[in-house]
Amino acid sequence: MQIGYCPKCNVPVLGKRCELCGREPIPLRFHDLGDIRPISRKERNILLAQISLKEARNYLKNRLILLSKQPGLDYRRDIFVDGYKIGTLEYVKDESWRYRFVPTGKGAALIHALTSHIDFEIREKGHLKGKKIRKKIEGDWNIVRAGNCIGVAIPTETGAKIKDIYCRKVNTKRKTGIKDAIKANLGHMAYIEKKSIEIIKREKPEYVAFSGGKDSEVTLYLAHKAGVKKAIFANTGLEFPETERFVYNFADYLGIELIELQPKKDFWSVVDSFGIPTKDHRWCTKYLKLENLKKFKGTIADGTRKYESVARMGRGRSSTLGNLRVVYPIFNWLSLEVWLYIHMKGLPYNPLYDMGYERIGCYMCPAMLNAEFHNVKRTHPSLYKKWKNYLLKKGFSEEEIEDGLWRWKELPAKMKELGKS
Repeated sequence: MQIGYCPKCNVPVLGKRCELCGREPIPLRFHDLGDIRPISRKERNILLAQISLKEARNYLKNRLILLSKQPGLDYRRDIFVDGYKIGTLEYVKDESWRYRFVPTGKGAALIHALTSHIDFEIREKGHLKGKKIRKKIEGDWNIVRAGNCIGVAIPTETGAKIKDIYCRKVNTKRKTGIKDAIKANLGHMAYIEKKSIEIIKREKPEYVAFSGGKDSEVTLYLAHKAGVKKAIFANTGLEFPETERFVYNFADYLGIELIELQPKKDFWSVVDSFGIPTKDHRWCTKYLKLENLKKFKGTIADGTRKYESVARMGRGRSSTLGNLRVVYPIFNWLSLEVWLYIHMKGLPYNPLYDMGYERIGCYMCPAMLNAEFHNVKRTHPSLYKKWKNYLLKKGFSEEEIEDGLWRWKELPAKMKELGKS
């Protein structure tokens, strides 16, 4: 997939031309399900902590950085700065779980341009990318020079190899932020807002499903502009306290009626009967949320977007849930568009995003990344401990819990390998 990028104004462009300078953008390519978005406050701090060179950290500190999802064992994000990929940030397990950043060749060239830093030089000729070298390197990567080229070397069991290399000069660019990106896309944002409101007015939903996440927030705001006056919050009883507060505060902010639903029996009363909820046995969504929604009749607007997953990409623009018809006004929006809209309108948003959470749901949701589950231990230790103690009683070891192996009823191949490590 691709969007545009204006090299002059140093901003992403979602329309045909940059609205700051009028230029046609160059392509910015990323994974089809990358769902590109701005970096969060917590992720920026994580990234900066991976880079030891002060000049490079200062360059990235207040700059517009975009992240795109990549397939991987857990959290894995491509990092885009100044219109190109500078590296990948991922959550990995070696001796313990940790974040690891590895630059691309162009990312290494940017760091070199900022710092003049070189870890070592090589004199090998020919095709260097992927070439194994007899060199022991410390850390996750080193910057290497080969003639006029700058590359990145990573350790192997027998030495090191050149992971990537770049043979042209990298120039630094003007600092830009989210406000610049908004200005470059004002017309585009007005267009997609208009189209989504048209969908809502045509479908005439009586309600909006409001979870407290960014997508349902934007859907609720658009629906409110279209005249919808009611939102439904299906409280699972496992929500983060920040989410519960935000849901009510945002409803008050818009002046709409909030209908809160709760399951007949709480999660802890039925979990022994249904079993531990897993990615391949998510009874919890049906029981804690959907069953209550089925009692309503009419049409409900929902914030589902197709770029969130393969399964959602295959959906149509509407579906049914019991007696409810469900419509998706922002189905085609990228996460970047959602965040630009929130900032453009000056809307408050769930504080969990700034705390390092990418998705908003139950605090022990099996769909959560292991990186996020470990984050619960940092931000909400009592909630983490409650779920961990339950898993220990069910026979999981400390290591299995730490590795997130409880999140599958039948482990996929990649997780079976992790379990052996």
